[in-house]
Amino acid sequence: MRLRTKTDYCLRVLIYLQLNEGKVRIQDIADSYNISKNHLSVAVNKLSELGYVISTLGPKGGIEFNKEFEDKSIGELVSQVEDFDIVECFNSEKNTCTLSPKCKLKNMLNKATNAFLSELKNHKIKDLV
Repeated sequence: MRLRTKTDYCLRVLIYLQLNEGKVRIQDIADSYNISKNHLSVAVNKLSELGYVISTLGPKGGIEFNKEFEDKSIGELVSQVEDFDIVECFNSEKNTCTLSPKCKLKNMLNKATNAFLSELKNHKIKDLV
């Protein structure tokens, strides 16, 4: 299984913010990881929307980790950000598979995904650092 770049960036942002307390500019994080500020901004916007980061605009603005979320599980965050439609048949809108009634692959992949998330739910955001 591979996490999307957006999920990876969300986790990296949270690590960076926990290591650098106070307000931080997105550009500083992007420079630190040598990644695109635009791509990182997408992840930061999602984290802000979910409440994991507090974003302040203006010349003295920046983002900071919302400590109220330090006890949230990594699995919860990943499940909020990641798309787990690993194969087309996971998405009921796109499912046109004629093998679906007999195929067991979907069930196997679903169990594997649940095991993956279950392990991540054993770890809290504060455990990232």
